[in-house]
Amino acid sequence: MGLIDNLGTSAQAIVVVLFFASASIFGLYIVRRTVKVEALREDHDVAGFTFGVVGAFYGVVLAFVIVAAWDRFDRADAKAQAEALALSDLYSLSFGFRPELRAQIVGAVRDYASQVVNHEWREMANFTYEQSLDGEGKLWRILLDYQPQNAREQTVLDKSLDAMDQLSDARRLRYVYYNEDLPSVVWIIIYVGAIITIGFSYFFNTKHFRSQAIMCGTFAALIGLTIMAIAELSGPYQGAINVSDAPFKFVLNLVDKNSLRAYAPEITQGSPAPSPSGH
Repeated sequence: MGLIDNLGTSAQAIVVVLFFASASIFGLYIVRRTVKVEALREDHDVAGFTFGVVGAFYGVVLAFVIVAAWDRFDRADAKAQAEALALSDLYSLSFGFRPELRAQIVGAVRDYASQVVNHEWREMANFTYEQSLDGEGKLWRILLDYQPQNAREQTVLDKSLDAMDQLSDARRLRYVYYNEDLPSVVWIIIYVGAIITIGFSYFFNTKHFRSQAIMCGTFAALIGLTIMAIAELSGPYQGAINVSDAPFKFVLNLVDKNSLRAYAPEITQGSPAPSPSGH
C-alpha cells in the first residue's frame, strides 16, 4: 500500500477497489478461456465445500489481524495523548517554581512541543524519524539540577519528576510503535490467502460470464478494502489514517497564548501615555 499512502482515504479506497476487482475479473477471464465449462460444473460440489473451508479460515485470519492492528493503533494514539498530557502537566507545575526556573521550564516545554509538531510528526510520516533525546534531556537537566528552597518547591519538583517519567516512557513507546510493523509472516498469509481465496471463486460456473464477474469483483474488492484497512492501521503515524498531533498543538498554543498574556501588561505599562491633544 506504500504507493498510495499519499492519497486520501476515499481515493485509496477507489484505487484498491478498482485494482482488486479488475485483477479478479481478469483472472476469471483467463480461467474461463482455458478451462472447459463442463469441467467446472462437474467439480461444483467439491469446489463449493473447499471454498467454504478456505473462505472461513481466511475470514478468521483477517478478523484477528484487523483487531490486532486496531488495538495497536489505539495504544499508539493513547500514548501520544499521554505524552502531550505529561508535557502539559510540566507546564502547569512550572508555576510553582521561582520565575527564573519557571521561564526555563516554559521555554523547554515550548521547544519540545514545537519540535514534535513541526519536525518529528512529519519525519515519522515520511519514515525518516530518528529518535533524539535533546528536548527530553533538556527538561531532565533543568529539573535535576535545581535545588528546592522550601518544602513547597520540593513537592512541586517531585510532581514534575513524576510527569517527566510519564513523558519519557510515552516518548519511547512512540518510537517503538513508529519503528515496528506487523510481522512479515502475517503479510505473507494475508496476500497469499487473498490469492487462494479469490482463486477458488473461479471454480464455479454461472450461465452468464457477466454475473460471475460481478460477484468475483465484488468479493475481491471487499477483501482489498479489508487489507487496506489493516495496512492503514498497522502504521499509526503514516498514511491517510494516522495518530493526530493535535494534543501537542494544544500544548504549544497554550504556552504561546499564556506567554502573550504575561507580556501584555508589561507592554501596556511601558508604552508612553497619549497626550491630551492626541499628538
